[in-house]
Amino acid sequence: MFSSDIKKKIVSLASINSHNQIVISGDRSAVYKASLNCKKLGAKYIFNINTNIAAHSELMKPISKKLKKILKLITIHPPKVPVINNVDVKSENNSKKIKNALIRQMYSTVRWKEVIDFIKFKKNFIMLEIGPNKILTNLNKKDKNIISFSTNNLKNFLLAFKKINKGKNE
Repeated sequence: MFSSDIKKKIVSLASINSHNQIVISGDRSAVYKASLNCKKLGAKYIFNINTNIAAHSELMKPISKKLKKILKLITIHPPKVPVINNVDVKSENNSKKIKNALIRQMYSTVRWKEVIDFIKFKKNFIMLEIGPNKILTNLNKKDKNIISFSTNNLKNFLLAFKKINKGKNE
């Protein structure tokens, strides 16, 4: 077996969303086999997330190198509101550190549960999920201490920013 064949069999811990929701990612057949083993070991539910990429897995490292080249061309200014990266579970103001976290985010585990705990500790109660889905927003619905908005379409995006601005003016 060639080393490229071995890489294709990778399964990575993609995201820790809550104490009872873990996401794995990697080679499709390897993820399927790992899912079956998880079921045998007591996992209650196994869901297939229909994506064409092995997000947050080691298989994304080659693509992260392309992102690194692109980010060298971009200026990132210090954020005016805290932006918590999900790799280190902390806010960064330094452009180089922000870019580094963005690159590592492509192939590293999303530490979502820790991010939520960090938000609660810092008393930052408004969260925006920027992306095509509402998975993380839905996870927060049970927690009355966090206001979560999905910005998965223009209507939700505008609604989220309207509510955030309203909260500032009160």
